[in-house]
Amino acid sequence: MHRHEFLQRLHEALKPRTYLEIGTNDGRSLALSRVPTIAVDPAPKIRTRLHCDLQLVTSTSDTFFGGRQPMGHLMSCRNPLRNIRKGRPLLGAYTGSNQVDLAFIDGMHLFEYALRDFINTERFSGWSSVVVLDDMLPRNNAEAVRERVAPSGPWTGDVYKFIPVVAEHRPDLITVQVDTQPTGVFLVFGMDPSNTALKARYDAIVREWVTPDPQKVPESLLERVEAVEPAALLGSRIWPTLARRRGRAAGLRTVREELAALRGY
Repeated sequence: MHRHEFLQRLHEALKPRTYLEIGTNDGRSLALSRVPTIAVDPAPKIRTRLHCDLQLVTSTSDTFFGGRQPMGHLMSCRNPLRNIRKGRPLLGAYTGSNQVDLAFIDGMHLFEYALRDFINTERFSGWSSVVVLDDMLPRNNAEAVRERVAPSGPWTGDVYKFIPVVAEHRPDLITVQVDTQPTGVFLVFGMDPSNTALKARYDAIVREWVTPDPQKVPESLLERVEAVEPAALLGSRIWPTLARRRGRAAGLRTVREELAALRGY
């Protein structure tokens, strides 16, 4: 399954109320959204028709997140009728549901950028949010170099390092590698905006993990040993659980159990 088909079916299954995209490029993934959306890209080249209430931010993600109220476009107001017209959560201003329900991170293909984008996205997420990081399962070491040599063909950069870093420093998060084509995606559930472990350790993590080329991708990632089939994940019962129990922490345990069963442990 190609990543864009997976993303389309993910939108259908999760039914997000809000969407954030870091790295828009030609707009193919952005065109899948039907809800209030923020897209961030310093030089977007959108070539497709869009169908969402969009704020297109033409800056780097660091500049965007450094703004005074970066998610203002997604926030509900205190007028329910206006929220209905805008497609925003009806009582979001009162219930605390002004959050990013679905985020797709496909920005600069360097580990430290992906890490910062996740750290910043988590600040505006909840346990029921889903963050998807693209290009996380390179097929060979050449695709994973930090300095891109060939202008054509897939290039993942070294963002795959985010997988072991999250496992080490944020074991509370629920993560899933997904065997999409061409270069895999990585899903994160159970976000906790109050957790600052990655931010506090950012400099030390970067010193440890940012290394000059060539990169040595672990065999388990190259062979996708732990990656689940996209169709199996999309068919899981976790999606209605997330949609129904947004804002209620009791659903997190159910999601964890369903994903453990899907992966066989």
